[in-house]
Amino acid sequence: MPFGLKAKEILAVTLFTLLVVATTSLVYLSQLTRVTVEQALGQADLVAKQVYAQSRRALARAKDDAPWAALANDRDLRGVLEASLGYSPHLLYVLIVDETGRAVLHGEPGKEGEVVPPRPALASLLALDPIRRLLALYRRGDVYEVGLPMQLDGRPFGTIRLGIATTLLQGELATSLRYGAAVAAIALPLAWVIAMGLANVTLRRIRGLARELERFRQGEFVAIAEPPREDEFKELASQLQLLGQQLQVDRLRMLGSRDQLQQLMDQLEDGLILFGEEHRVLFCNRAAEAVLGYSLGEIQGQPLEVLLEPAHPLLAIVVHGLAQQGGVRNAPVRVTRDGQSRELLVSVFGVSDAERQLGSMALLKDAESLKTLQSLVSYSAKLTALGRLTAGVAHEVKNPLNAMAIHLELLKDQLRASPEGVQESLQVIESEIRRLDRVVQGFLKFVRPQELQLTPTDLNCLVEEVVGLLRMEWEGAGVQFELRLDEALPALAVDEELIRQALLNVLLNACQAMPKGGWARVATLREGAMVCIRIADEGAGIPPEDLDKIFRLYYTTKSEGSGVGLSLVYRTLQLHDGDVRITSEVGRGTTVSLVLPIR
Repeated sequence: MPFGLKAKEILAVTLFTLLVVATTSLVYLSQLTRVTVEQALGQADLVAKQVYAQSRRALARAKDDAPWAALANDRDLRGVLEASLGYSPHLLYVLIVDETGRAVLHGEPGKEGEVVPPRPALASLLALDPIRRLLALYRRGDVYEVGLPMQLDGRPFGTIRLGIATTLLQGELATSLRYGAAVAAIALPLAWVIAMGLANVTLRRIRGLARELERFRQGEFVAIAEPPREDEFKELASQLQLLGQQLQVDRLRMLGSRDQLQQLMDQLEDGLILFGEEHRVLFCNRAAEAVLGYSLGEIQGQPLEVLLEPAHPLLAIVVHGLAQQGGVRNAPVRVTRDGQSRELLVSVFGVSDAERQLGSMALLKDAESLKTLQSLVSYSAKLTALGRLTAGVAHEVKNPLNAMAIHLELLKDQLRASPEGVQESLQVIESEIRRLDRVVQGFLKFVRPQELQLTPTDLNCLVEEVVGLLRMEWEGAGVQFELRLDEALPALAVDEELIRQALLNVLLNACQAMPKGGWARVATLREGAMVCIRIADEGAGIPPEDLDKIFRLYYTTKSEGSGVGLSLVYRTLQLHDGDVRITSEVGRGTTVSLVLPIR
C-alpha cells in the first residue's frame, strides 16, 4: 500500500527527529565524557600545582635540611595534601613519591614509605572515542593518575601523583546521562505527535529555524523573514554543527581563562579584592580569603558591610577608600584573625575604562614581608661596607704581617742556640702570625664566593688542637676545659681551616664570657646523619631578645668586639650545609652547637 504525501512527510519528520536525537545524544555523550575528564584533569592539575608551590616554599624555608626530610616535616605541606582530598570530589589520593616510586608524603600518613605502582594517565582517556571513553569510565575499580614532575637544582627530584577513581566520576556522569536519557525519551514520542499537526509546515519552519540559528551564532537576535531555500535538512545540520562548535569553544575558553586567572591571583602574596556595583565583592584571591575569613564562594556578590563586623578595622579603611575619588594608598591597619595579629598596608582605588567606572579594587599588603625585604636590603648594604673594610684590612695588615714574619725568621736564626722554651715561644709566635694572616683572608672570603677545600678531617683532633692553643692563654684566667669526645666519630669531608677558625671563634666567645673563670665544656657526638660539636660555658648568658641578633654582621655586646666572629661562624656552617644552634639562660651560661652533615 503506497504512502500518501502526508504520511511520507510524517515519516520523514520522524526519521529526521530520530536522527537528530541520536546525533545530539552521541555529541552530548562525547562532550559530556570529555568535559568530565577535562574538568577532573583541570582540578587535579590545579591541586598538583598547589602542592608543588607549597613544596617549593617548604624547601626554601629549610635550606639546611635534607630535601625529603624538609618536605616530610613541613606541616603546611601535609595540610595541603590532606585538604586536597576534600577539594575535588574525584580525588582518591594525593602523594609525593621519590624517583624509586616510594611514597615520601601521602594524604593518608599511614601509607608513607610504601612503593606506589604507577597508574594509567587520566589524559589518555581524551584520545579515546566516546564509546570507549564511556566504557573506560564505567569499568569497575579503575584508577587513573595525574602526575607533576618535581625538580631540585635542575635535576629530577620526585613526582606529585594524584589518583582519580572512575567510580568517583561515575556519579557525576550518571546524573547527566539520566537527564539526557529522559530528554531523549520525551523527545521521541513527542516528535510523533507534533509531526502529525506540523507536517504541512515542517519544511518552512526548518528553513526559518536555520536562518535564526545562523543569526544567533552571529549575535543577531531579531527575526528577519526571507524567501524559502532548498536543502533545508542539510542547512539545519550544518548550522547546528557550527553553533555547537562555537558554543563549545567559547565555553572552554571561558573556563580556561577563569582557571588561569584564579591560579595567577592565588600565587600573589598580597591580598586582592575586586568590587562591583554597590561595593559587592566580585573576586578575591587566597591571600584576601585568609584576611577576611571567608572563601570566594561564600562572599561573592555580597557587600563588604555585610561580611565584616562594624568595628572591623579593615571595613572603615575600605569604605573610606571607596567613597574617596582618589582612593587611599598604603593605609596601615592591624587585623587579628584566629588569635594572630597581622599588620597590613591597605590601598583602595577605582577601576575604570575610557567611558565609565567599572568597579573598585582593594590591595592588602603584608607589612611584615616589606620589613623583611627592607632588612635584606640593609644586610646587603652591610655586606658592601664589609667589602670595603676588608680591602682596607688586607692592605693595612698584610704588609706588617709579612714584615713580622721575615724578622721572625731572622730572629729564629739568631736564637738557634737558645733554650728549648725560647724556640717553642718562637713557634707559637709564628703560628699566631700565620693564623692572623688567615683571619685577614677570612674577612675577604666572607664577602666573596668561596670554594671549599674539602679534606677528610678528624674533628676530635681538631678540637684538641684548638683547645690546646687556648688552654695556655686562659687557664691563668681561671678557665678550665673539659673534653668529651666520641671516639667512634667518623672523619668528615670539611674545609679544615674554616672549621678550625669557626671553632676558635666560638671557644674564644665562651672564654671571654667567663671573666671570673669557669668551665668550658666541649663535646663531640653523632646525631643521626649529622655530627655535632657542642661548646657550653658558665658565663652570663644571652637575653632572649638578643638571641636572634647575635649572627648579624657587626652586632656585638663587647666593648672591643668587631661583630664579625659569629657571622663568619654562621657563614662557614652554611657553606658546609650545616647549622648553628644556640641555647642560653641568663646567669647560667650558653651552649653553641656546630652541626655538620656526614659525607
